[in-house]
Amino acid sequence: MSSSEKFISLQNITKSYNKNHVLKGLNFECDRGQNLVITGKNGAGKSTLLKIISGFIVNFGGSYARNFNNVSAIIETPAFMNGFTGHENLEYILDKSTYAKALDLAIAFGLLDYLDKSVHKYSTGMKQKLALSAAFARDADLFVLDEPFDSLDHESVTIAIDIINSLRKNAKSVIIVTHNLSRISDYCDEVLLLKDGILQSDSENAISDANLTTYRISFLNNTGRDNALARLGDFSIKKTETENDILIRVNPDNIGLVMKRIVDCSLAGFTEEND
Repeated sequence: MSSSEKFISLQNITKSYNKNHVLKGLNFECDRGQNLVITGKNGAGKSTLLKIISGFIVNFGGSYARNFNNVSAIIETPAFMNGFTGHENLEYILDKSTYAKALDLAIAFGLLDYLDKSVHKYSTGMKQKLALSAAFARDADLFVLDEPFDSLDHESVTIAIDIINSLRKNAKSVIIVTHNLSRISDYCDEVLLLKDGILQSDSENAISDANLTTYRISFLNNTGRDNALARLGDFSIKKTETENDILIRVNPDNIGLVMKRIVDCSLAGFTEEND
């Protein structure tokens, strides 16, 4: 299939802010009816990529071929008119037919008792539910969602996932940026890792790498460092140019286990590194 026939095809995309090169020759393709997840560390350029895909950013290098008419997007923090009620916000941003569908979705998300209240009284999770209700209600070919599960309770995440899967069944495409990878097998066809300005298309490795953080552990002497190395052989570790330091890449949930193993290894310091 040629790039011109693809639902979405980005080739050699570059984007810089001043001298900060965010996207560096990025390639990306999406088929109709495909659900894709993009993950990566904060500042990797995920929101910039979503804005290019959605058409909000048009000044970039490379080529973009698209075969869809309408996009519904939530990018970064959902914005509402805080002095308006939930009802009034939906009425303002949607047409009559879409508003009715959004109202049904908002009720499904548990907002029935809050729709007549000012949005400035909403919690972050309630605003997210209202934003998702509006986004999912639109008749779009492509849905672009930035951290759609942020601040949602478990039941609401399940509702959102069910809606995402129903969109796929109706040949709609969904592109999601999220750090929450705990349930991606329930709705995702492929995971892409945005790192160093390019996308890596490898679901298993992308999930693993996105969940790892690098820590520097310092020891009072090389004996303590060597003892630690022997006890942490099942982790990704390397010595550093500083004789008594090591760098370890580990899921933050497991750093407690790491420290427990080496607590008696003459520890001198512990810091998180910026990758």
